[in-house]
Amino acid sequence: MAISLQEQLLKAGVASKAQAKQAKQEKRKKAKQPKGAASTDQAVEQQAALEAARQAKQEKDRELNRQRQQEQAQKASLAEVRQLLQQHAVALPRDGETRYNFVHEKKVKSLWINTALLNQLARAQLLIAFFDQQYYLIPAAIAERVAARLPEAILPRPVPEQTAPAEDDPYADYQIPDDLMW
Repeated sequence: MAISLQEQLLKAGVASKAQAKQAKQEKRKKAKQPKGAASTDQAVEQQAALEAARQAKQEKDRELNRQRQQEQAQKASLAEVRQLLQQHAVALPRDGETRYNFVHEKKVKSLWINTALLNQLARAQLLIAFFDQQYYLIPAAIAERVAARLPEAILPRPVPEQTAPAEDDPYADYQIPDDLMW
């Protein structure tokens, strides 16, 4: 019967009994591992890769949730603006005797109103809002609430240009009223 390589190395004096014992223990450990099992280094790398993928998925989910919440907040804000305008809009008279002109998006638009509404517009008690392709006359307090939620819905008031009168102008002491209708 042939002797094993291990016994041959021990007889030749190349290896010691301690080295032989260590080699047997390693052989047993490898035999106890299930077939196809990855080494410990590979297992650690796989765990790290799985953890990184899980964290990336969590970050992506957080971003999607943040976007959904933003969209819901925007929808809620638009619904609030729509409700405020519908509840607090001043009804335009059917037989408006005065044509009120204003500028919206570089175009001159007009509304037919009565003198009471014209006076309120001139004193900034009423403001014009544009929402859902429709114009609304709303009180100034409501306009502030609408502007807080959707600033572009409130049309800016026209600010008259302050031009210095000529020095020799005989009418310099007389001011022209803002609501003067010709």
